[in-house]
Amino acid sequence: MTNAPKYIEELIESLTKFPGIGRKGAERIAYFIVKSDKSFGKNLINAITDVNEKLDICPTTGMVFLKGEDSPLSDKNRNSELLCVVENMEDVIKIENTNSFDGLYHVLGGAISPLDGIGPSDLSFDKLLERINPDLKEIIIATNPSTSGNATALYIEKVLKDKKVKISRLAVGLPVGSNLEYIDDKTIATAISGRTKIN
Repeated sequence: MTNAPKYIEELIESLTKFPGIGRKGAERIAYFIVKSDKSFGKNLINAITDVNEKLDICPTTGMVFLKGEDSPLSDKNRNSELLCVVENMEDVIKIENTNSFDGLYHVLGGAISPLDGIGPSDLSFDKLLERINPDLKEIIIATNPSTSGNATALYIEKVLKDKKVKISRLAVGLPVGSNLEYIDDKTIATAISGRTKIN
């Protein structure tokens, strides 16, 4: 028993590196792993090993792809006139699941957040500028409608203002099928300010 806590503590420390996982959450996960069937731990190790060894991140787009294979989201398979800028790669998956966009993607790797120590130099704005070419007609800003997402969107607009490309932003407002009485004030205010003309 003397050395057992040492290994659990090492596991807990590793788990606290995950985003959104604090000390208490890491402890619960660690003890869950310890109490689980041994095959669970082995499967987890194999999954992490596969991610590390078989997947890579494109240095240009920021998207994950299988090593040795073309990404289904690579430029040659998509509409090169449209480029959608998102914060994280999971945002790409969310948009792809809607089957409503066939253009290119650019993953910034986060959002500008001075309180968290994340500035423009920590994100891939330089790679974004390198991707602007004569074929590109429109850049769609698809950052989150949060304080950091809005700051990022404004920064994108600033760095692209001299480029000969249309800049648009995802519409933000009321969810489909919702009732106004259940919607928060900020969402309603955003929907009103972002209203579109219909005739």
